[in-house]
Amino acid sequence: MDLPSQELVVSPVLRTADGTETAIPPVAVKPEEVASIDIGASVPQLVGKYGSVVLRYRSGASRSLYAAIMIHDLGHPIALHLDAVAEAQDYDPVSREGIWWLPNETAADYLVLTNQGKSSVAFDLSIYDAAGKKSKQIMMIGPRQTSRYSVRQLVRSVGLGGVYGGIKISAHAHAGSLERDYAGTGSWTLRAPMMALSQPDPALEFPSDIVLQPKIFFRNVTSRPVIADLRFNWRSQNATGKAVGPTVRLAPFETRLIDVSALQDGRTLPQEANWTSVVLTTKGLPDEIMAVAASYDQTLRYGAQTPFSDRLSFAWKGGRWEYDTQHDSIITGGNGATKPIPVALTLFYNGGKEKYELQQTLQPDEQLWIDVGKLIRERVPDKNGKTLPLGLDSGSYEVRDLTAAGIGRVFEGKVIYDKTYGHAAYGCGGQCCYNTPYLTNNPLGIPFQGTAGNGVNTSDNCGGPPVNVSSTFWGNWKTASQSIATVNTTGTHTGMAAGSTTSSTSGQIQQTYGRYQCTVQTRTPSGGDHVQIPSSLKVLSISTLPTGTSGDYGCLTGSDYGIKLDIKYQVLDQNRVCDLKLKK
Repeated sequence: MDLPSQELVVSPVLRTADGTETAIPPVAVKPEEVASIDIGASVPQLVGKYGSVVLRYRSGASRSLYAAIMIHDLGHPIALHLDAVAEAQDYDPVSREGIWWLPNETAADYLVLTNQGKSSVAFDLSIYDAAGKKSKQIMMIGPRQTSRYSVRQLVRSVGLGGVYGGIKISAHAHAGSLERDYAGTGSWTLRAPMMALSQPDPALEFPSDIVLQPKIFFRNVTSRPVIADLRFNWRSQNATGKAVGPTVRLAPFETRLIDVSALQDGRTLPQEANWTSVVLTTKGLPDEIMAVAASYDQTLRYGAQTPFSDRLSFAWKGGRWEYDTQHDSIITGGNGATKPIPVALTLFYNGGKEKYELQQTLQPDEQLWIDVGKLIRERVPDKNGKTLPLGLDSGSYEVRDLTAAGIGRVFEGKVIYDKTYGHAAYGCGGQCCYNTPYLTNNPLGIPFQGTAGNGVNTSDNCGGPPVNVSSTFWGNWKTASQSIATVNTTGTHTGMAAGSTTSSTSGQIQQTYGRYQCTVQTRTPSGGDHVQIPSSLKVLSISTLPTGTSGDYGCLTGSDYGIKLDIKYQVLDQNRVCDLKLKK
């Protein structure tokens, strides 16, 4: 929970596949605390069924709650992580794209769809093979219902072959493109921050003979060819490095698999590397290419996945990290900008009351990388000399860009692995966005032939305090009447004549837009300006200062030659309106 100063009461509701709701008792979550619910124990009558989860709460910030669900098959290496998303009432008709993969004859791949709304929804379900051959059918899902489809049955029913391909769920319109080049590189960028390579990290405690088979699936979701470039930022136990990957050229609707283990030949990636981030760039529009990274051994028992995302932010609020005899957590925060930036990674624990803080200046694409269990076991001090207590088993976390003003440049990732069943589950944090920006002073009082400064403030939807984002609005200030007031590039106003006018500025800021989280939006805050001409003084109070030698004092002790007065007054303008208050 991300509200900094108050408890949040959350009322969970389970919806079965037909939309029937079953309430679970409310849960109180303290600031930066993580609370968990065992659904099977809470509603045993629903064991064996499936559906969706609804979390209801009241808050002044739209992202004050981060929530995720973990689906386990005990005794097997199955652990699915699903992030909660807010129900948007103003979604544009859009499409959802995916990749299906059936690596062997017994693998099960399911497509699960949930209708959050109160009305039935009709949609087109399209299945593609690797070459882009398509089969489409019209489907319907009722209000608040959840539908589950076997991908193997869908593929067979339409006569497609192969072991992987594409999936598309769509309405009959498109939402359009948005500005999502957060780092200002001129390209659209996707990142997979934590791809496990062939030789597993010893921290995962997989059996010593396990060899992973890292793969990347790419899909062109358009009807024209697309080109993407790859690069890697790898790490081993003793070193880190960068490598340029292959250029991927995809035909219309094609799905392609790249065997990353084949690139660990010592020329592209070193054989001893355990992890890599994968960076995909394209000159095309956002979402024309989608990608999935997966690393499993031949039995599919041991391994991990890492999603691709284009999102950068000034702050990420993470869910639960775990450390005990069967679990550990690896967390990373990276620089998605083109210049070095300082990044802070904070672990919260003891019900959110205590924190462990790390800070590092990162070069472009560089990542701050921590093994929580190692920090606890080895008593590693944070930037303040504080260590995590032995016996600590869970908490939450935050990754923050310490220089952000308007647009953040940080990406993040987390892996929690289960040593019992050999599965590492990826779990990302929630992206914080800014709310609507506003002028710091509105209206702004400006003295005649004098100056007064103004700026731009906002707050974030994770419940944080107001922040100054003035620098991202510099260079675009203007006033409606320059005969009354002028303004320079940084918001300093000069009074030219008595009267009233307005001023405004524009700049780019990360804000939620419809279904899109934290896209770059241009905003134009404005406000009133009043130029005042001082014409008289109004005395408010007069007091005699005592004798003494420090602070506000009157005559020195023993010096009998008068008194000193403290006079408080207001300066009034020509309309007898208070201009400013002074003390003499």
